[in-house]
Amino acid sequence: MDYIYFDLSTAREILPWLKERLLKLKEIKYNTEEVLVNGNKKEIEKYILNVDKIIKEITKKGIIIRDPDLGLVDFPAIINDRPAYLCWKIDEEDIKFWHYAEEGYIGRKPITGKENILSFL
Repeated sequence: MDYIYFDLSTAREILPWLKERLLKLKEIKYNTEEVLVNGNKKEIEKYILNVDKIIKEITKKGIIIRDPDLGLVDFPAIINDRPAYLCWKIDEEDIKFWHYAEEGYIGRKPITGKENILSFL
């Protein structure tokens, strides 16, 4: 199912799948770097196709990949009646932060439960 905006529970439901896809991206990158170091330049085309496929799978669901190396993603949301993002990094167990659209990563705030996050339920 494709989403324009995520509520917290919907974003959390996707995390196991998303984590697996982001780990696969890292694995592909590492394996390709290994092969390239050994001089096999034909692997670049395979790398591009595999990375493109995974990125499309993720973005098709409405998730924004901010930094694939860090595993940093944003889930578009409406928080306190403003455009915002639920923010998650692959090394975090849960979605614990958010920020308004104009603030970016530096504006990350902990989710306290006092936020009014638009819900689809």
